[in-house]
Amino acid sequence: MWEKENNIRNIHEIRSRAMIYFGIGAISKIEDVFADKHLKDVKRITVVTDKTAYKVSGAWEYVEEFLQANKLDYLLFDEVKSNPSTDLIDKCIAKSLEFGSEAIIAIGGGSVIDTGKITGVMINYPDVSSEKLLEYEFFPDKSLPVIAINLTHGTGSETNHFAVGSIEAKNYKPAVGFEEMYPLFSIDDPKLMSTLPLNQTRFVTLDALSHAIEAATCKNANPFAKTLSVKAADLVLRYFPLILEDLGDLEARYYLAFASLLAGISFDNSALHLGHALEHPISAIKPNIPHGLGLATLLPEVLEVIYPQAKEILDEMFRPIKKEGVSIKVLIKDWLSSLGLKETLSDLGFTKNDVDSLVALVYTTPGIKYMLASSPVEISEDMVRRIYTNSL
Repeated sequence: MWEKENNIRNIHEIRSRAMIYFGIGAISKIEDVFADKHLKDVKRITVVTDKTAYKVSGAWEYVEEFLQANKLDYLLFDEVKSNPSTDLIDKCIAKSLEFGSEAIIAIGGGSVIDTGKITGVMINYPDVSSEKLLEYEFFPDKSLPVIAINLTHGTGSETNHFAVGSIEAKNYKPAVGFEEMYPLFSIDDPKLMSTLPLNQTRFVTLDALSHAIEAATCKNANPFAKTLSVKAADLVLRYFPLILEDLGDLEARYYLAFASLLAGISFDNSALHLGHALEHPISAIKPNIPHGLGLATLLPEVLEVIYPQAKEILDEMFRPIKKEGVSIKVLIKDWLSSLGLKETLSDLGFTKNDVDSLVALVYTTPGIKYMLASSPVEISEDMVRRIYTNSL
């Protein structure tokens, strides 16, 4: 395979709508980032992150040293949690406004980067809450520059114009997408991902694979998205078992990070549909459930539903593990189990009594209707209910 001839320590410029520095050691490109004409006059920055990953990963050592050496003032907002709420995002916006921030550096996974992207947009509209944005009641037209330093190989948020936040009072977890929400620069340094613990490694990789599957099977998916998704799936299927054998395997981290990047660009050029549409209510009701784990519990049933209309592309994506005479549902269940992903919705604390609430959220959460409309098969309420029930 060509990967063996590739030097994983070379840092490459990968251009989507964001400029992405990719490769082991890419964090060193922070100096190049701030030499850009859009950032050279910036003096005050909000650093958006969580309590631990930015330090444990080693990213903060580089970023803090750079900020101090260049006499850049920064506000450290380290309060982001998984599935961030609009209250938390609004707090980040308010503190950034008070500080006078001129740019955002987001250091973390999807929740952190999404918080940074929404903050970058909404800081320009101090009289509007982020809830209005996520309920499709407000449409921004500008953003501060956002630099995304990605610490997981799952989110894809560093590559695209989407962001997710939770409206806790309504159990909504909408996704929104605006041209203004592309990061100006992103850094994907697989070495910074090497401290991801075992379960988090599993969950984020499943998120990336789900992005690839949904982007490739989306109604009217374009050839570019399909091509990226097929390669992303190939890399996940080959390198996922290797990283679980050795969490310090930098080559495996590199290609899983590359798979995530490809999948992020893929769904930026296509869309997501059934799996994400049904997962968002799960982690909205129970915010402590990792997004990738929620996706894993639904994936066998989702694939069974879409397979008749997406057989050719799915067969190509899963060729490395395909077994003759085995249904797609059984194939994926067995594969997930072999990787330590055996949980069901029941294991996550859901019962049959919760199914009606989950179904209702699918049809009331802002934006999910667009995901359902992108499915390769027509989705009915009975079908949604069946997927949840069979996933218990």
